[in-house]
Formats: sequence, structure tokens, C-alpha cells
Amino acid sequence: MVNQFLTFDKLIGSKLVTILYYVGLIGLGLGVIAGIFSGFAGMGYSFFAGLGTIIAALIGGAIGLVFWRFMCELYMILFRMADDLRDIKNAKAGAAS
Repeated sequence: MVNQFLTFDKLIGSKLVTILYYVGLIGLGLGVIAGIFSGFAGMGYSFFAGLGTIIAALIGGAIGLVFWRFMCELYMILFRMADDLRDIKNAKAGAAS
């Protein structure tokens, strides 16, 4: 296992992207919750401004979620392409022998 880690025989990027995806989801969730609380606090000054803040937090959270998922999928595609290229290289090396 240590040998694979030191020689880059197996990439850990796909696992790392998965972990970062969940960390990003937690961050997005906390941001939406903070926006909602900020909207409730703003309702004391102006009801419609507070309501707008809550709606903006929810819409921003939904857009952020889609964008974050898309970015993580792009990185996963890159790592899967690297795995597929390695498999092709190994298959060619095995066929040439």
C-alpha cells in the first residue's frame, strides 16, 4: 500500500474528489442556513428585504449545488480518463509480450 502511494501506481484523486464533494455540500448547506438566518434577521428592518434574502439564499444554494456537482464530475472524468489510459497501456504491454 505504501509502495502504491509512493510510486503513483494508483491515483487517489477520485477518492479525494468524493471527500471534497461532501465537504463542499456541508459548506453550501451552512451558507444557505446562514443566508436564511440573515433573512430572518433582516425582516426586523424590512419584511420584503428579509424575504428576498431568504429566497436568494435558497436559489443561490440550488445553483451552487448544481455548479459544485458539475465541477466535481469534471474532475472525476479526468481521473477516470487517466485510469482508462493506464488500462489501455497495460493491455498493450501485455499483448506485445
